[in-house]
Amino acid sequence: MKKYACVILIITSIAACNTRQPDKEVIISDTTNTITRVDSATQIIDAHYFWEADQDTPDGLMMKKSRPISPDSLTTGNLLQVLNNLHPNVELSYVKTSGDTMFVKINKSTYLTQRTGSSGAEAYLAEVTYNLTELTGINFVDINFKMGDHAEPGTYSRTDFVWAKK
Repeated sequence: MKKYACVILIITSIAACNTRQPDKEVIISDTTNTITRVDSATQIIDAHYFWEADQDTPDGLMMKKSRPISPDSLTTGNLLQVLNNLHPNVELSYVKTSGDTMFVKINKSTYLTQRTGSSGAEAYLAEVTYNLTELTGINFVDINFKMGDHAEPGTYSRTDFVWAKK
């Protein structure tokens, strides 16, 4: 009997020494990001990202985070420049900010409203809205341009671009 008790005690001791307890969750928060550490892996929870519309998904048009934006690059000017570089045929310019709404305009909207098709125009408006609402305090984007067949001006939020799965 002593033999079995000794064996059980040794096995229990070895198992106790080799049992790794998972790291506790640690949350670090600053003005731009919340970083969570779980099981030695660090994840940025609410970092800012540049968004792109993906039209080639089985579920249709989807917004995807394409790359993180560092807090020092998260400015109206930088975001407009990136959007204008991605879409050189549609030049977006800043008008003003009032409350939680940013006002922008497109002077020459023919390419957007007549040549990109309905899904192309919707993808563009979604990208503009998602990216400009990455800015702190901006929840709506008022996009002013001459209405055409495939797009119309208006005030947009991210909820305007929530697509149901097919």
